[in-house]
This record gives sequence, structure tokens and C-alpha cells, in this order.
Amino acid sequence: MKLLTIIDLKIIALIISSVLHVLPSKAQGNKKVFSDSIAFQNFDGALYRASSYNYKVAEDKDGIIYIGNENGLLEFDGASWLLHQTNNFTPVSNFKIVGDKIYTVGNDEIGYFQRNSFGKMKYYSLRNRFDSEKEIRDVWYIEELDGKVYFNSYARTLVWDGEVLRAIDLKDCHLFKVGGQLIFSAIDKGILVPYGDTVKYINSTFRFPNDAAYDIVKDSKSRWTIFTSESGIYRLDTTNFTTSLWKSEINDYFLRRDRALLAVRHFHDSLFLATSWENGIIIFNEQGEILKEFGTNSSLNTPYYNIPVVDRRGNIWLANALGMNYMKWIRNTEKLDFKPRTLLRYLTVEDSTFYVRRNDDFIDFSQSGEEVRSISFHFATPSFITQELEYSYYLEGFDKDWSPWNSETKKEYTNLNGGEFTFRVKARHLYLKDLEIEPFILTINTPTPWYLNKWNYLILSVLFVGLILVFIRFRTQKLSARNKKLELMVEQRTSELLTQQEQLKLTNDELKTINIELDNFVYRSSHDLIAPLKSLRGLIQIAQNENDAELRMRYFGLMNTSVNKLEDFIKSIMDFSTNSKKPIEYQSIKLDDLLDSIVHDIKYYDNSEKVKLIRMYDSDFEICTDVKRLHIILSNLVTNAVKYHNFHQDAEPYIKISAVKNTEYYEIHVEDNGLGIPEEFHSKIFDMFFRAHQGSQGSGLGLYIVIDTLNILNGKISFTSKLRKGTIFKIQLPLPA
Repeated sequence: MKLLTIIDLKIIALIISSVLHVLPSKAQGNKKVFSDSIAFQNFDGALYRASSYNYKVAEDKDGIIYIGNENGLLEFDGASWLLHQTNNFTPVSNFKIVGDKIYTVGNDEIGYFQRNSFGKMKYYSLRNRFDSEKEIRDVWYIEELDGKVYFNSYARTLVWDGEVLRAIDLKDCHLFKVGGQLIFSAIDKGILVPYGDTVKYINSTFRFPNDAAYDIVKDSKSRWTIFTSESGIYRLDTTNFTTSLWKSEINDYFLRRDRALLAVRHFHDSLFLATSWENGIIIFNEQGEILKEFGTNSSLNTPYYNIPVVDRRGNIWLANALGMNYMKWIRNTEKLDFKPRTLLRYLTVEDSTFYVRRNDDFIDFSQSGEEVRSISFHFATPSFITQELEYSYYLEGFDKDWSPWNSETKKEYTNLNGGEFTFRVKARHLYLKDLEIEPFILTINTPTPWYLNKWNYLILSVLFVGLILVFIRFRTQKLSARNKKLELMVEQRTSELLTQQEQLKLTNDELKTINIELDNFVYRSSHDLIAPLKSLRGLIQIAQNENDAELRMRYFGLMNTSVNKLEDFIKSIMDFSTNSKKPIEYQSIKLDDLLDSIVHDIKYYDNSEKVKLIRMYDSDFEICTDVKRLHIILSNLVTNAVKYHNFHQDAEPYIKISAVKNTEYYEIHVEDNGLGIPEEFHSKIFDMFFRAHQGSQGSGLGLYIVIDTLNILNGKISFTSKLRKGTIFKIQLPLPA
């Protein structure tokens, strides 16, 4: 069985594309029939300003999409993205919407989000309700039944009723909600149901070594189907919980050795969508006939680890390691089983945000006593992407009529003079002309500024007019005298200004690029600095209250790990800063001496003593270059080779260093037989903050610093890598002039 793994991918590049993909046309006779068109729209972290790694998607009753993200919980209403973070900025690896709460888990955190009385999302932690952090860390799935929340892990299942937490001791199982009942599918044990604080078997024949049910889905004929990862697809009789193999084309597909199922969703009455671990997605019908495959060459941003959800319009959202895919079915007519409505999400007044809870609401700003001269209204129509809609709005008491239809989802009003205003917004679909969308109405009351009192206004007007007349007379005399002088100056300055204008334009373009890079660097650096500090603070508090010496030593070890992570990250920043400022200083050094220094620096890394260092050059081989920069380059490459070694392989782990001197340059090879780099990440490994491996503890700056340092030295770097085989980096350094 393939267990879900977490790949820490930090993508900086912007990937937003919308591609129309047409499925096979209708065929004749007994052949498969499918002729829908699908539009793909891809989103990534650069768009929604969070990590590109997403874990799960869900839709609430209003049509708002929520996404479990590496940086927290994302909210998307079709127009704008919001990121809600936990108290200690942990990922949201899974979540469940239960009433007005959104229960979440991720790393060492568990709790729920809930909107307060002002409509703002707030996080409440439940960490102190659990016996240990390990209980929280192992939780990977959440389900709900009859007001109780079930936190499922491979060690056991924890049940939370809002006040008391109890445990169901059952290992290695998956949890599902089938026909109003919870069932467990245990690896190599069968199907079970909860029975108080324990479980009882209802089908012990449905058992597979290293496999179990991965999804249980009901079709349009109320038949339940069990999907395993690699052991086939089965029909489930919910009256007696017996199972029978579903003989079908899709079953044969997933029984192949190179195919493994991840998740399945039922949609559009008679269709299924299945995602695989490594081969994209498959659409098939209720007869088990495969209608379409989307793999490596499709419009998906990645074929790996796609977690799907079907929204209330029957469209598909896919969360994955490179962002989000949105698959929209293109139809001339669309029948909805809900009435769409436009929502006014929130108002912004100066630097303050006011969330709107319901239609026909009333917000009174006059009680604050502060002047309100500018208000921005932010609205959306959940379940519809902004590009599908147009809006018209009308502020009663300010506007004369409705605005022209446009695609903006924000309207700002300035110079409001106080009083009661009613904001109305309506939407229409660009293509579905008969679609009715319910409008939104909000009434606000703003205070009238003191100076707009009619008597004050009259006095101020008279004074203002008098001052203007005096000023005009004075300025007329002055301007007449200076006019001739200015005419001469204008001619001289015109040519200078044209030159300066061109220089300012170039400088402004460079500053924009630098600001974007700086914003991203500060955002990511602050996250990587705060995380180990928070971990260290928590461990210190725990160690202070611990009397067991052995446990204290373990906590000290964890503290040391956090300090090492922080030290590594700070060292990377210092290397980056030193490289950009310090001039090149050439001197000769033996390669043996340089490697001995690097080996001494990394000897405290985990498992470093297990890696054999092979030197393939003459013992007296020397290199004349900037020694400190060469140390930075080789240190990062050797350190990465140690971190990403496969210590579970049969072959002995090694790092092989070879070096030669040519007529024009030195050539150094750094080779290892470690994990290797997946081919789809080859173009990104030198990007700032990019990490290509699950569980990576690095800063994501190492290879970025390597190529930045080589640019200073006019050097080059290239590499070849195969997954689970190893990687070879080739460096070329020019000889000193």
C-alpha cells in the first residue's frame, strides 16, 4: 500500500493558465459516449500568496472553497483569496467543515477555525486536550457523525464530542462515513464499525496485505463501491457489508502493477473521477468504462498526488504539490440545484476591515465619532469564478443610477459627506443569460463632519473666497516678474528633464523587480526563522516542567535540532550576504585541506558518519581561486548529498569528489548515490527557497547560493540526476588571469 507522503515544495514562479481540453466526441453503436468539454484553470502560490503545496479542498454551504495549505487554511470565494493561519503557523494537512466550525490538523497542531461576532475567522487550539504531541502528529484524517468529530491516525482514532476526548484503539485503518454510519477498513484485517470505545468486525474476508479501502463512494443508483489502492475495486452491500469484485475496465486498469489509486469522487449523476498516485486522473462511468485520462501531457499542473473535491456545480477542484487545478465542465445550459447569490464579503475603512454577516444588514459608523470619508466594498458570487461574471452596483444616497456592468469585485467610494447609504450589488453570468443570481443589499450610516454644518460651511466659504482673492492679487504681481526668468530656465531644463526621465524609468523598473524579490525573501526568511524559534520555546517550557532526566535529555536533543536548523539558515543568509558584497581574493589551496574543513563542519549532521567520502584526484591537487567562495560552493553540495542520502539502500552510501585542471578552467565533480532529484523539479532546484524532497530540513537557499556564488566567480554548474539512483554536479571554475 502506498501511504500519503508530504513533499515540501516551495514554488516562487507564477503559474496561472486556462486551457480548454475537449474530451472524445460521441461514438456510434455500443462504444463509449462522452462529448463534454472541460476548461482547466491552474492556480499556484504566487497568485494566492501562500505555499504552492496544498493538501485538501472542501466547499461550504455558501459555495466558498477552503483549501488546506502548507501555510494555513486558504479561503476562495471566486474573486479573492484569504489565508487564515493557526496560532503557531502550522500547515493544515486535513480539515472538516462541521456546522460553523472548520476542524483542522497539521504537524503538531490540532483545533478549529470559527467566525467571531464580527464575521472574522479565528483559530482555537485543542492541543491541550490531547495526552501527547505524538497523538496530534499522527492524525491524518477527520470525519464527523452526529456532532462527534473523529480524528483518525494509523495508531488509533480519537473521538471529540466538544467536551470530552476518548480513544478507539485500532491500528492501521482508514475511516469512512457510509450511509449515515462510520466504518473502518483495517489493513490485513477487514471491515469494522465503532462499538462504544472499541470496534467489532462486520466483514473479516475483505482483507489485503498492506492494503485497504482508500475510498467508498455511492453512485446514482445508491450502490456503494469500495476502491482499494492496488487490490481492486469492489461492490459493497450495506445491508450485510459483504463485498464482491467489480469486473470492469477501470478495475483492470488499477490492478496493473504500475497503477495505484489515491482518491475517487462521484459527479454529474453517472460519472466518476479517480486520481492516482503518479499517473494523473481518470474519468469513467458507472459501468466501469474509462472515458478519458489526464496524465503527464495534459493540462494538469502535475500528475502526482491530486486530492479532488466536486463543488455544488459539479466542477472539480484538485489540490496538489504545485498548487490547484480547477476543471470546469463547459455547457450551453446549466441546471443548478441551488440559487446562487452575490455576497458582500467585507468593507474596508481606512486600515480597518469590517466583515458582513448577512443580507439586509446594517452597519452604523456614526457611533465611533470618527470621520468616514472613504469606504471600499468587496463582493463575490461563490461557486463562480470572477471571469465568468459581471457586476453592477448602486450606492443609494450617493450614486444617481446603477453603474455599467463590469468585472470588478471591489468598489471604492470617496468624499462621503455623512448620512445613511444603501449599497446594492447584482451580478450576471456572461454566458448563461437565463441564470438568476440573488443580489445583495447593505445599509450603512456614516457621521457628518462638523465642517459640513450649513452655518460653518457659509462662514468658511466667505473666508475662503476672501483669501483666494488676496492670494490671486499677490500671486499675479509675483508671477509677472518671474515669468520671463522662468521662460529661460524652462528651455535649459527641458533637455535635462528628458534625460533624467529616461534614467528614472530604468531605475524604477529595477526597483520594482528588487522589491518583489525582497518581499518574497523577507516573507520566506521570517517563516524559516520563526518556526525553529517557536519550536525551541515550546521545548524549553516542556523541559522546565519535566522531572524525568531521560526525557529532559531527549528534549535537549530536540532543542539542539531546532538550534541547528536556525544556525544553518542564518549561515545560508550570511553566505548569501558575504557573496554579494565581498571582492574576489585569489589564493591557492589544496583541495584535500578544503574538504577536510568541510567534513569537520558537517560531522554532527545526522547519519554523516555513514557516508563514505571518496577522493578521486591527486593528493597534492591545488586550486587557485577565491577560497571562501569555493568553500561555500562545495560545502553546500556536500551537505545536500549527506542530507538527501538513502540510508535504507543495500549499497553503501558515498560521496565521490573528482577534480582536474584543463587549459582554461578547473573542473570538479560531486557525485552521490542518494535519493536523486525528480525530473519534474530539475528546472527549479536553483530557485530561491525551493525544496525538492519530503521532510527537508534545509532553508531552500543552498543551491541558490551555489549558483549565485558561481556567477560572481564567472563559473558554471550543471547536473544529472536519476530518482533513487543519485546525482552528479559538475562545476567549472576559470583559471585566474
